[in-house]
Amino acid sequence: MKLFAMAWRNLRQRALSSTLTIFSILLGTALVTTLWLVASEAQRKYVQSTKGFDVVIGPTGTSSLDLVLNAVYLAKPAQGVIPFSVYRELREDRKKWGQYVRYAIPFAYGDSFRGFPVCATTDEFFLKWGRAAEDVQGERPPDLVFAQGGPFAFTHDDFKAEAEVQAQRHRDGKTGTEQEVPPAWRKVVLGALAARSLKLGIGDTIAPAHGTGAALHFHEEARSEVVGVLEELGSPIDRGIFVPIGLHYRLSDHAAIGKLDRDVSADDVELSAIVVSCRPGLGFLQLRKQFMTRTDAIAAAPRIAVQELFQVVGNIAEALGGVAWIVLVVAALGVFLALYNTMVERERDIAILRSIGARRVQIFTITLAEAAWIGFVGATLGVLVAHGLAWFASDWLAHATGVPIRSGVFAPREAWLVLGVTALACVAGLIPAWRASSTDVARHLGRD
Repeated sequence: MKLFAMAWRNLRQRALSSTLTIFSILLGTALVTTLWLVASEAQRKYVQSTKGFDVVIGPTGTSSLDLVLNAVYLAKPAQGVIPFSVYRELREDRKKWGQYVRYAIPFAYGDSFRGFPVCATTDEFFLKWGRAAEDVQGERPPDLVFAQGGPFAFTHDDFKAEAEVQAQRHRDGKTGTEQEVPPAWRKVVLGALAARSLKLGIGDTIAPAHGTGAALHFHEEARSEVVGVLEELGSPIDRGIFVPIGLHYRLSDHAAIGKLDRDVSADDVELSAIVVSCRPGLGFLQLRKQFMTRTDAIAAAPRIAVQELFQVVGNIAEALGGVAWIVLVVAALGVFLALYNTMVERERDIAILRSIGARRVQIFTITLAEAAWIGFVGATLGVLVAHGLAWFASDWLAHATGVPIRSGVFAPREAWLVLGVTALACVAGLIPAWRASSTDVARHLGRD
């Protein structure tokens, strides 16, 4: 232990060079740890976030991944629309869909509030989502529990009635004219992250907006009161702002029906997506199979889409990980150069140690211990810095991607990383250690 203490003292005496060498190790280790942390947490959270979303029905002309990123992760704008008729069929044609579909919940997107997406839906999202016995993977989806307040009131029947109203307005040529928003519809439920970031609670009000930058337009006619705040799920739902879907259609500049002709019905009212919970058994596969041949909508399985995404992301992460290891190898070369140059400067000191009884193996051990200290301290600090950065950026990452990072969770492989980097530094210190232990005592003590 005295040898390791001597090695540490030697490093302290060369504080500047030691700090720079440790910093190079820190950078490489932090890069590797950050890649591992973000990739593993993202994959875990993205897969977990699909619970409760067995199948998502969306517009044709878009990919399954785009649909999932929009409807499940709230990370992309809606890529198109689907007709109300698809939703009505899934809900009411029990002969065709009853054996496959447990429930279907409509969604309409397009607005935001201070960067958080506004999601229009019915109260069934809060009353039914996650309360199934298990999803198609046999796992229990999390319940939506209110930390404060409760859900707004806007039922499936209210939605059907509003679709009829919007169809009649279209037939009467009133599309684009201002509509009254009933006070009972001006209610909003906040996800946990949205409430925390916006510093909003029960009784506060928000006005949905569309557009960006200077073109941002707030719908003051629909300023709504916060009536509920959800408990944190650790999923993209945390960043959602949920309003009654009827309110969505009554906002200015929102067209419930995109057709130009007036020969329309409630079935032509447009939605962004439908979230479907499937019954155990073949419901999941049958639903996807049925929509493969349809022209009015497509069906995406979020878990499958996410797995395909991470096949690509995994390859990118491996490539970046290779770059990070190259950084560590370069840092190890820095350890070698720092120790080798130091040995040249310290030959006389080493010769004195040899003359007072220090054996070659002790000199070798002290020098190797210096390399080990550099590797261990740099790697440990690198892991801690990576987790610190993840903690600092956790809210930003959750806001931007819908995926919160657990910065306080340390994986076992990070301990192996620290040991591996320490061993790499020791390998880099072998030649300087051998040179130090081979110092010619007589030649160096004989110099003036």
